[in-house]
Amino acid sequence: MTPKRTIVVVAAVAVGIVAAALSYSYLSGAQNRAYKNAKLVSAYVVVKTIPQALTGAAAVSGGYIQTKSMPAEFRPLTAITSPSSIEGKEAASTFQVGQVVVSSMFVSPAVVTEEGAFSNSIPPGDVAVTISVDDVHGVAGLVVPGDHVDILVNNDNTESSLLQNVPVVAIGQESTDQTGGSTTTETSSLNSGLFTFAVSPDNATRIALAQQQDLGIYLLLVPPDNPVVDIGQVAVGNLLSGSQAAG
Repeated sequence: MTPKRTIVVVAAVAVGIVAAALSYSYLSGAQNRAYKNAKLVSAYVVVKTIPQALTGAAAVSGGYIQTKSMPAEFRPLTAITSPSSIEGKEAASTFQVGQVVVSSMFVSPAVVTEEGAFSNSIPPGDVAVTISVDDVHGVAGLVVPGDHVDILVNNDNTESSLLQNVPVVAIGQESTDQTGGSTTTETSSLNSGLFTFAVSPDNATRIALAQQQDLGIYLLLVPPDNPVVDIGQVAVGNLLSGSQAAG
């Protein structure tokens, strides 16, 4: 290779390195702007759907979970900080892409394999789907298995109703028993940020997509037999549309 050609090649490589550095800087800046300069922390997030009973070791070695950055306010208090915390355990349920991995998602194999322990609480034709929300978005941890909630989602700064009167069949590892009561469990389970609902397969798909797309899921605790009503979308433009009665 002639000296002139060598100089050209070196220059091209240098330009490529500079371009890559600038691209990384731009993308990092764009992400920070998207998070509005919030304090970012690391969390383990589901990147491939985790089937029930998958071992923690398999979830790690199989690339089912990865570390990602997120605003500190969105990371649940019980989020795992090391893959070693789920070793020797199995997935308590099926977990969808986008969920933050918290400690109660993986339990001892005996809990997972106990025959009929949880599936009997799901009405025929429905499926169980789990989402992860923090206390601010989950009614301050006041929801218990057997309650019903409305689900709101935020898309492009517009708040919309996704589903109403959704039955909560489990929170963490506490679930409703076959008589409609709650099983006994540790308080930490209720504070896990994991809410499991029994819904139709179509609605389970909608809930899973909302979780995967980070649409800002918000739960509203509603009284028993709360009527389903039309709920209009609320955006910044119509947020202050005049004084409204609270009730």
